[in-house]
Amino acid sequence: MQQQILNNTTLKIALTEEDRKQAMALLQQHQLPTSDLDDDKLLYLLMDGEKIIGTAGLEIFEDCALLRSVSVAKEEQGKGYGKIINEKIEMYAKESGIECMYLLTTTAKDFFHRQGYCAIERDAVAVSIKQTAEFLSLCPSSAIVMKKRI
Repeated sequence: MQQQILNNTTLKIALTEEDRKQAMALLQQHQLPTSDLDDDKLLYLLMDGEKIIGTAGLEIFEDCALLRSVSVAKEEQGKGYGKIINEKIEMYAKESGIECMYLLTTTAKDFFHRQGYCAIERDAVAVSIKQTAEFLSLCPSSAIVMKKRI
């Protein structure tokens, strides 16, 4: 089933105002931070035809990146879409010269652990990541920081 899902979906950058609005709406449904998502931050939509399945965000800093806001529409959860989003984002990041990915989570530690991410101490994070709004203020200090070499 997952291979069939993978073949029918595409991950696209949300370039138009309408695409960005739709991505933001899905993020807000999941109570994920959106206040700092300006045009400098890449937002992605996982699409099945015209239907939005999920989202992700990526902030790139030289050789590392902050993975943000991986979310899947509630009615589509449990079908492997989160893994597909993560794999496609990592592939794009690796092709762009990114060597490691960071993320902060309050609810998805187990999911990301299964994707190869390891929990790390907050002070072990790259300086560029520490300076993001997500790290400084948007995610609570209780959020788990995770890292993966790609």
